Amino acid sequence: MGVDIMGRVYCIGKFQFDSYEKYQEALDDIEKIRYISKKMDINETGVAQKLYSLIREGKIIFKSVIGDDYLLYLSDMVAEDYKTISRTTFTDRMARKIKQLSPGQVVGAICMTGAVVCFLVFLGSELHDQQKTRELERIKDEQEISAASDWLSARFLEALNGEEEEEPVLAQSGTVDNNVYGAELSQETVEKPEGPEVLREYRQLYEQNSDFSGWLSIPGTSIDYPVMQAVPESSDFYLTHNYDGEEDINGSIFLDSRNDYEQQDDNLIVYGHNMKSGMMFGELKNYLDPAFFQEHKTIQFNTIYEKAQYEIIAVCLAKVPAEGEEGFRYYDFINAGNEENFNSFLKNMKKMNIMDGDLDASYGDRLLTLSTCNNYTEDGRLVLLAKKCSP
Repeated sequence: MGVDIMGRVYCIGKFQFDSYEKYQEALDDIEKIRYISKKMDINETGVAQKLYSLIREGKIIFKSVIGDDYLLYLSDMVAEDYKTISRTTFTDRMARKIKQLSPGQVVGAICMTGAVVCFLVFLGSELHDQQKTRELERIKDEQEISAASDWLSARFLEALNGEEEEEPVLAQSGTVDNNVYGAELSQETVEKPEGPEVLREYRQLYEQNSDFSGWLSIPGTSIDYPVMQAVPESSDFYLTHNYDGEEDINGSIFLDSRNDYEQQDDNLIVYGHNMKSGMMFGELKNYLDPAFFQEHKTIQFNTIYEKAQYEIIAVCLAKVPAEGEEGFRYYDFINAGNEENFNSFLKNMKKMNIMDGDLDASYGDRLLTLSTCNNYTEDGRLVLLAKKCSP
């Protein structure tokens, strides 16, 4: 952990700085990145390449690791654009050559082209997943950086208005106090939704998409995603769309549209695809191993209003009954209403639990259910049941 000679540590998100000067340079870089984002759309063709070139040529200067991280992000976008252009150019060249071939040569060329296309599709899928993972990491870093800078802005303005007498403006710190003076950042106005106040680190994501309902992560796995919630009329929207509302084969991690996470239902149900790449809920199948289950029982699920930790109490293999078919539908348990219904739900979940032992939960506990597909049977599901830990 980086500290200065006075024993202070300066942190922004995952980044740490060993002096106030370096910390201030990082804040300056954040402002440059925000300014660039407002003025330019890096998703437009050629914009990422232009920005990358300007930074490499020293016409835009970053002085901190946050700037370095932004340059790396741009380089990934440039590489992706290059791959797309290369694929298009290659296809055009192949088309011109095919016109000059004999029928027999055309058949051979088509077979070769088919093989190349299959490879490119596979390569594109891999690049897409890597890009999506980096994008999620960037969003998480931005939420932490936003929380730090918004907090600094508010405290600095309070100090200027004389609301705090002779108290220094404090930066986000690790394990020791960190005194920072005069960190000038513009204050962003956040419209408060009805109900509780949105947690500071989630305000920016909520402003970008009001379907954003929280963040779910499981320590020891790569499951670390924003959680979305569509309205009931389009409850399956995030099966095929990402957190930006764009079509995406991976979909998103999303909360059951019937759930009220503000008032906290008895059971919050979160869904995600079982992707072969391991993305979304692709790693939940590891819980079929009792040893893995014992070592990874903790789930961190923060709604936009509250941070909470859950302990996994059951790993279940379920089946979705066909329409009109009798059977237990775990995904219809939202609120118990009474102790009898709660105990009935636990009894049915215990029947499907592949782990030993009773389910350590009782009426009044708040539950979290993670659900994904599993091909152990037709319409099979792998379900983790967790109990909210005491504060």
